[in-house]
Amino acid sequence: MQYKYMADVTVSFRIDKSTHSMMKIHDEINWSAIIRKTVAEKLRQLNSLDKERALNAARNIDKLRKKKIFDKGGSATQIIREWRDKRK
Repeated sequence: MQYKYMADVTVSFRIDKSTHSMMKIHDEINWSAIIRKTVAEKLRQLNSLDKERALNAARNIDKLRKKKIFDKGGSATQIIREWRDKRK
């Protein structure tokens, strides 16, 4: 798979003075790289979580469909008509 080059953007954020002082003590560390890696990892986790939640929701919907709790054996059109009629 080929990736197109995408221009980097600059993101700024604030940290407290004591954290900044401690970071300066370890100026041999590439803090930008650590922050980029951490943000990318967090985004991967969130994306994975979203997929997991979607799959879980789909499984639950399938279970409900199999139980036929809501449809009483009717078609989707019949169910919608029934609920619309109940609102009147």
